[in-house]
Amino acid sequence: MRLSPVVICAFLVISGFLELSFALGGDERNEITVGAIFYENEKEIELSFDQAFREVNNMKFSELRFVTIKRFMPTNDSFLLQQITCELISNGVAAIFGPSSKAASDIVAQIANATGIPHIEYDLKLEATRQEQLNHQMSVNVAPSLSVLSRAYFEIIKTNYEWRTFTLVYETPEGLARLQDLMNIQELNDDYVKLRNLADYADDYRILWKETDETFHEQRIILDCEPKTLKKLLQVSIDFKLQGPFRNWFLTHLDTHSSGLRDIYNEDFKANITSVRIKVVDANPFERKKTRLTQVDQILADQTMLPILIYDAVVLFASSARNVIAAMQSFHPPNRHCGSASPWMMGAFIVNEMKTISEDDVEPHFKTENLRLNENGQRTHFNLEIYKPTVNEPLLVWTPDNGIKKRRLTLELESGGNTQDFSVQRKVYTVVTHYEEPYFMMKEDHENFRGKEKYEGYAVDLINKLSELLNFDYEFMIVDGNGKYNPETKQWDGIIRKLIDHHAQIGICDLTITQMRRSVVDFTVPFMQLGISILHYKSPPAPKNQFAFLKPFAVEVWIYMVFAQLIMTLAFVFIARLSYREWLPPNPAIQDPDELENIWNVNNSTWLMVGSIMQQGCDILPRGPHMRILTGMWWFFALMMLSTYTANLAAFLTSDKWQSSIKSLQDLIEQDKVHFGSMRGGSTSLFFSESNDTDYQRAWNQMKDFKPSAFTTTNKEGVARVRKEKGEYAFLMETTSMTYNIERNCDLTQIGEQIGEKHYGLAVPLGSDYRTNLSVSILQLSEKGDLQKMKNKWWKNHNVTCDSYHEVDGDELSIVELGGVFLVLAGGVLTGVILGIYEFLWNVQKVAVEERVTPWQAFKAELTFALKFWVRRKPMRISSSRDKSSSRRSSGSRRSSKEKSRSRTVS
Repeated sequence: MRLSPVVICAFLVISGFLELSFALGGDERNEITVGAIFYENEKEIELSFDQAFREVNNMKFSELRFVTIKRFMPTNDSFLLQQITCELISNGVAAIFGPSSKAASDIVAQIANATGIPHIEYDLKLEATRQEQLNHQMSVNVAPSLSVLSRAYFEIIKTNYEWRTFTLVYETPEGLARLQDLMNIQELNDDYVKLRNLADYADDYRILWKETDETFHEQRIILDCEPKTLKKLLQVSIDFKLQGPFRNWFLTHLDTHSSGLRDIYNEDFKANITSVRIKVVDANPFERKKTRLTQVDQILADQTMLPILIYDAVVLFASSARNVIAAMQSFHPPNRHCGSASPWMMGAFIVNEMKTISEDDVEPHFKTENLRLNENGQRTHFNLEIYKPTVNEPLLVWTPDNGIKKRRLTLELESGGNTQDFSVQRKVYTVVTHYEEPYFMMKEDHENFRGKEKYEGYAVDLINKLSELLNFDYEFMIVDGNGKYNPETKQWDGIIRKLIDHHAQIGICDLTITQMRRSVVDFTVPFMQLGISILHYKSPPAPKNQFAFLKPFAVEVWIYMVFAQLIMTLAFVFIARLSYREWLPPNPAIQDPDELENIWNVNNSTWLMVGSIMQQGCDILPRGPHMRILTGMWWFFALMMLSTYTANLAAFLTSDKWQSSIKSLQDLIEQDKVHFGSMRGGSTSLFFSESNDTDYQRAWNQMKDFKPSAFTTTNKEGVARVRKEKGEYAFLMETTSMTYNIERNCDLTQIGEQIGEKHYGLAVPLGSDYRTNLSVSILQLSEKGDLQKMKNKWWKNHNVTCDSYHEVDGDELSIVELGGVFLVLAGGVLTGVILGIYEFLWNVQKVAVEERVTPWQAFKAELTFALKFWVRRKPMRISSSRDKSSSRRSSGSRRSSKEKSRSRTVS
């Protein structure tokens, strides 16, 4: 049966009078009537409201007693809400509590503002505009301000969690208002902050979670939804692995803990789930506990937001009313007419007191910490507790003044709670890398191993050390390359791609920290410092030539010189025989000799020619003019040939010891013979392409213009190209990889000093909470010297031994190159000795015949005398078988025979 509005109003008036008469007859204290508007399903809020006034009225020294009038709304009806409000005012209420945010109209605030009746709210509501605030001057709200709550979420996500990319999922406009500051962390686009409304996926939440996992590859989800929806949403997300390890959830509803999430919590929930709630006052561990808990005690212990906030709203109003009435020493009851033109003056004083009263001046105490209102009646001061709703474990506390700080656990909290937290179990990290010596390689006998044991290298040792320090397991994912950015598709590949998609948790190899990469992934502190330098081919030294002294002249020049020597000698002998000036008497003492002698025979002419070209001269010289002209021309020829030889020898020494003139990048870009390049799309090419330095820009422009292309796809290809082209190609690469290749290839060398400064680091997805722990562990390894030991192990320890060559200056010849000179000397000496021995034996034979002794006797006599170095005069006869007279006769006969033979020769 439906009642008419007239019957309803009559019933409400009668009920009000009955409650007022009952209140006036029970206590001698001054009674103040307050009203409250509830919806029919808000039983817990009503019980908390009653409990608050019960405790206020039970205070012994209070001079006021509060009487409550409660009205209930079946539905959200603005007209009925207006009627109920006016009915409460007609009952002389000094304040109106509620309704909650279910009310779509602000009619209660407007009526309270017109009549001067304080209006106390306790639920989250969208903040009023400046025009609306003029109609809400008598309204205060003990629920947190949405703008401050949004700022709190921003600080938690930005400062504490360090999230830069995430997906925002909201259910209501109030929920979106709580998240408004989070959308300012990054520009609102699909790359950073993704915004989704649950209403768009109301038919099937699986579509939302499938898009989150497969399209967004999201690891961080911020969810704002009603507690009754939360269980279903999270249960569905399990099928899309959104509750797996390394996933992070932040639940923003302040009543998340009342959603019953702990009822479905099991080992499938390995994600890190955190939430926030209003921080309640920590219980005194030494306070006497109640032996019998009532229903309202259980409600307040559950920390549900609205029952706790209405409790604080009651305490705030009651304390403020007491202070105002005590100060005015008289109580003026409010007007009982809803449309009265004169507002209740005392109401404005009570509202102002509520805005300024301190939490230390209220009694009983507030249930929540840090309750203060601003001049607009909004609660801008409150504390938030960051906790894990799955195990009800408090973590941190946020305050408006001090930000985030560590939660102080009470004795009760420290000893309570035994729910297993599956999110803190030992994790298995996927480590993405690629093959690159000496960072990540296959073992030579990898067929004998399985899993991660098949690999070795610097990166393998480093991640193994980190896993021991941080107590985690890992498995390798192998890709091609570190990660290059394609400006056309605006996509990354390699290690960076896997980290962006969250297919891996750690990226490790020769991964350079760059600003472009830092925009899509995070890096740990560097584990290695390096730079860029030039890798070039080192030609092996040419084999030493023992006859290097012959190289200043070509072979045909030496041949022509020998022929010139022979021809000049014969020509000199012939011309000398034609010249009468060269025929002289054999004995200058004879004035009129019978015969003349010419000294320019073949022996003397050859000696003159050789002595001239050796710059040594001769003890006999020609006399005739034509002979002297011939000799002067030969001296001129000898001078020019010797000077040319000396000059060419110096040039030969310089060219033979010449090394590459490329000593730096400046030298490299100033020449056009040697091409140079780097790995395409790598950090080295990025360094040159983005540098503002003139030389670096010139180098980059030259690299782009070389044909064929000077760029390579990998460092290994660049090293192979340097060795293949043997000095006609240089490769710009990082010094660590360069040092490794030089250590193992004797034909490679580094040119110039290090260019710039770069760092290798471990890459992780943006906002990963384990990045800090990895950085701290890397610093520990560095301080203990483990990083240097690992580097020495993989860079220095190898089985390649390069031949060491003695480096000499450019103006020196080695003993090998001068060996031919010594060979010529030895050959000449040996020839002279052989000829001397031959002449000695020939003379022995001649002496034996002339002195009529045996050859052996003559040999012994001549050799014995030759070995007597101290004897400076040789007798005419040295054989012992003859006396001195016979020696003299023999000598005279020998002289006679020589003169006869000479006469025959001349004639």
